[in-house]
Amino acid sequence: MSGELRVAAGVPAAVSTLPRAAGAAPRPWDGLPRLRLADVPTPLTRLDRFSEAAGAEVWLKRDDIGSIAHAGNKVRKLEFLLADAKARGCDVVLTMGGPQSNHARATAAYCAGLGLRCILVLGGDAPTEELGNLLLDRLLGAEVVFAGARDFAGIAARMAEIAAGLEREGSRPYPITIGGSTALGAVGFAVGYDELLGQLRGAGVGATAIYLASASGGTHAGLEVGRRLAGGGPPVEGIAILKPEAGGSAEHVAELAAGCAMLLGRAETWTEQEIRLDPRFMGPGYGSPTPEASDAIALLARTEGILADPVYTGKGLAGLLAHLREGRAVGPVAFWHTGGAQVLLHPNYAGPVLDAVAAHEGSVL
Repeated sequence: MSGELRVAAGVPAAVSTLPRAAGAAPRPWDGLPRLRLADVPTPLTRLDRFSEAAGAEVWLKRDDIGSIAHAGNKVRKLEFLLADAKARGCDVVLTMGGPQSNHARATAAYCAGLGLRCILVLGGDAPTEELGNLLLDRLLGAEVVFAGARDFAGIAARMAEIAAGLEREGSRPYPITIGGSTALGAVGFAVGYDELLGQLRGAGVGATAIYLASASGGTHAGLEVGRRLAGGGPPVEGIAILKPEAGGSAEHVAELAAGCAMLLGRAETWTEQEIRLDPRFMGPGYGSPTPEASDAIALLARTEGILADPVYTGKGLAGLLAHLREGRAVGPVAFWHTGGAQVLLHPNYAGPVLDAVAAHEGSVL
């Protein structure tokens, strides 16, 4: 089945890429089922005051813009994943993540709009209070199951168990791995690279690199594929926020990229050395606040009035700022804001960020 699927009432159906010129060649992803979910192109903004503080020209790709339920980078993956679920006739979508997963929240939101049953399998045990994204998950009608296990392998095993039970009951489940990071999900960011490259060229910006926080690898892999399809462009610089043994490795990104390229009709490979991934800024592990991330969040907020989360974008920005200080990066650079700032309101994250704000009271640094 090919082409675009129209979405249910209440789900945005915006144009998803910059228009092609008349007579332009078809794009490699045009034959894949796709839902028009994302309101794209998302803005590309020059951060004037942040750039002054950072000592280099920085541009921000604003995937954070939109409603709290629908914004964030995961939407680009869901355009292809949920289209595939619909094309296969599936009636229940399952996905997995941490208790404050942005991907889980976005999946719940779009399943609600599409009339699909949604089951979220989240790590750990049920909390005494449901706050942040977990509150939104419930509000959006998702069924939330806590796996007990906190490692991704354990959560995945619980999701597989639930999916098997649904099949026995006669349902047609569609399981989605953490972050939507499959070869098909990564196609959303091959499209995204094409979108950003067009914006950079239109603005006359010769970006030296595209930075992002890299976790389960789908966003990173898709951008690598987009660059390969474009025949060049700014290299992708990942700031790792997930340990290699949990899936945050260059090897995993390379495998996803190869699978994504194959879906788009290209036999491509990447070596681990070609995947740029700096692991120095994740702190104790995924989801753990770090002082450097809190400082970067405070800097972006004080200079630009833009909020960032401490799990993804805060750590990615901390990596970018360090690379600029070290001379490892030079401007202009583009940074991909993946959304999720609502977790700042969760007490696990609010304290460290407020400490950073207090430490720099009266200053933007």
